[in-house]
Amino acid sequence: MGLFDKFKSKEAKAKEEAEAKAAELKKETEAKAAEAKAKAEEAAKKAKEAAAKAAEEARIAEAKAKEEAEALKAEAVKKAEELKIAEAKKEANKAFKLKVDGDFGPASIKAVQHVLGCKEDGICGTQTIKAIQKLVGADVDGIWGTQTSKKLQKFLGVTVDGVAGPETFKAFQKWVNKELGF
Repeated sequence: MGLFDKFKSKEAKAKEEAEAKAAELKKETEAKAAEAKAKAEEAAKKAKEAAAKAAEEARIAEAKAKEEAEALKAEAVKKAEELKIAEAKKEANKAFKLKVDGDFGPASIKAVQHVLGCKEDGICGTQTIKAIQKLVGADVDGIWGTQTSKKLQKFLGVTVDGVAGPETFKAFQKWVNKELGF
């Protein structure tokens, strides 16, 4: 083997090594490129999912805001109607508004009958007494006695002594006026 052959052999060996290194580098570069591409695709997928999630959350928030606005509007309409009804009730009940004087006469009895849905005749008869007894939780027998007076006093938050006098009837008149909207 001559010098030229040795040199050629070294050159061939160096060329082979260079080609092997180039192939190895190419392989590494391709692997890194594939890995980078996979990471980029994963990042794009996550970004797309995040955007979809954000859009869904925005849609839900918008729907919730719209629903809340509609509920508030409905509540406002309801309150306006209630106020209108209360004003109409108050206007219709003006004739029954009582002077709070403790005198449980025909005007007071008519107002109580109106509030309790009884016949408005100004006479505290059996039906009116039964309606009052039912209201205050007394035995419903249509007879006004000590038990009815005590239950009424307890209901009104006044002294419970079983004697329905001016203090009891003033409180009853105040309660009636409140029920009438005054």
